[in-house]
Amino acid sequence: GMMFCVAMCQNGELSQEQKNAINKLTADIQLAPDFSLPAINDSVYILSKLRGKVVILNFWATWCGPCRLEIPDFNELYSKHKDDGLEILGISISDPKKALKNFTKSYRVDYPLLFDSPRNMDKITRKYGGVYAVPTSYIIGRKGNIIASYPGAIIKGQYMYSDFIEKINMALREKI
Repeated sequence: GMMFCVAMCQNGELSQEQKNAINKLTADIQLAPDFSLPAINDSVYILSKLRGKVVILNFWATWCGPCRLEIPDFNELYSKHKDDGLEILGISISDPKKALKNFTKSYRVDYPLLFDSPRNMDKITRKYGGVYAVPTSYIIGRKGNIIASYPGAIIKGQYMYSDFIEKINMALREKI
């Protein structure tokens, strides 16, 4: 969307029609693909029903070391901001429910853990452009728009982490 705008915006004012076209274009590109997934506590999460919240989608797996390293920071973030409208969804790309439940006996995870059959998980990750490595995280704004994506572990003290926190704080401040 941005490149398209830059080229046109330099020649003075845009007509309302052009603005609408740009808005439609960027809205289409940016909207997070919807999904419905079961959680290990038997509730079901539907992304579009979380409009109005800032949502972090964290694609991960229990066998992935760097994924496990993110959990304490995510727990902290969740307890700090859940009352401001932050939701974190840990979406396991390959674990069945039983493996996730066992995992939570030895690892504290404060936010919902979602799972599904390999077939459905494949469909969802494909909608997100293919999640080729775990962890991969997305920040979704209150309007359901994808704000940023982060391939790799988001660990405190790294550049990516400060960018991540900055984007979340920005998203939380946004009024609908």
